[in-house]
Amino acid sequence: MKISSSFYNRYNNEVQPQSFKGIPKNPKFMPNLIGKMGKLAGEYVSMPEQKLFLATTALMFVPLIDLKFADEDKKTDAAIKSASKAMMGGLTGVTIRAAFLKFMDKFVGLGKHNIINTYLLPPKASELNAKLSAAKNEAEKLMLAKKVKQYSQTMGTLFAILFMTFFSNSKVDVPLTSDMQDLISGVVKENKTWLKSLADVSKSRKTKISNWFEKKKIFFSNVKEKIVRIVNVLKEGPSSNKNWESNK
Repeated sequence: MKISSSFYNRYNNEVQPQSFKGIPKNPKFMPNLIGKMGKLAGEYVSMPEQKLFLATTALMFVPLIDLKFADEDKKTDAAIKSASKAMMGGLTGVTIRAAFLKFMDKFVGLGKHNIINTYLLPPKASELNAKLSAAKNEAEKLMLAKKVKQYSQTMGTLFAILFMTFFSNSKVDVPLTSDMQDLISGVVKENKTWLKSLADVSKSRKTKISNWFEKKKIFFSNVKEKIVRIVNVLKEGPSSNKNWESNK
């Protein structure tokens, strides 16, 4: 049972625990307030909102902590890095989480029993959707709809975590954080305008992308060359390889 649910159920019936001697009982409204806030958070605060809250909190406080407690010669760099990480990590985290939850809502169908549910989803989801479609009682429909929604959110969360772990954290978060760090550094440390700093960062990123494609082009060219040599050797024998070496 969730902590919020235990608070809500325990204190909703005017039940107060025994206090230690000399310590007054908690005000009656506090447990109810905590329980109701937890219940509302459980119903309306999903994974993207949680990430947004964490990123906003980090952006508000972590750079200030760095400016106060980091080494004197590293304070500015530490604060810029923390702010960049909070902004870009929060942006990509919220976007990816929201996208996967939305995708799973569409994929599961949320009550629409169709061929996708039948053949691609696990039996539990298909069974819930079938029951939801056949349910006549409104209370039963509501209960089943909540189960389907819970299943959708669970699967969406799982896929989002896997995607972030194996792809976006290294391929999206790190480059964006690096670019944001360069952007802010240009303004704060080099006294550039935001537009000038943004132009410099864009140019640098364009160069990095071009270099990456050039490296991949050279790599695939070498692979193609080796495949052609192997094919020629298989077709014409070892002499073809000697001819290739002499022409080179």
